Amino acid sequence: MDDLIDDLRKCGYGLYIGSVFAGALLYADDIALLACSCFDLQKLINVCIAYGIQWDISFNPVKSQIACFGGKSPDCEIVYIGSTQASWCNCIKYLGCHFKCNRGEVDPSYFLGRFYGVTTL
Repeated sequence: MDDLIDDLRKCGYGLYIGSVFAGALLYADDIALLACSCFDLQKLINVCIAYGIQWDISFNPVKSQIACFGGKSPDCEIVYIGSTQASWCNCIKYLGCHFKCNRGEVDPSYFLGRFYGVTTL
């Protein structure tokens, strides 16, 4: 997957903090793409799709989510994952965390439930 990160960084799209590429977060088989526009997001997705074709990896558009975290969701913008149109969500789940869109909040209920559900002897 290091090659995918390199491809995403080299494409020139996505989120940058200064000169540092922060447009992709990866953990095992989960990937989060971060971009400042729908155009940039589509470019990142296209890089992932091309990488998937090269390495026989498929990205599941049914399990994929897109959201806006800095203003109104651009519902009129269409983003495709392969040939499937992605739908806008109000809450994104990534690695068990629920991120509420447009409010910058994280829903900790899953982790609190697991914390209080664990007992020690």
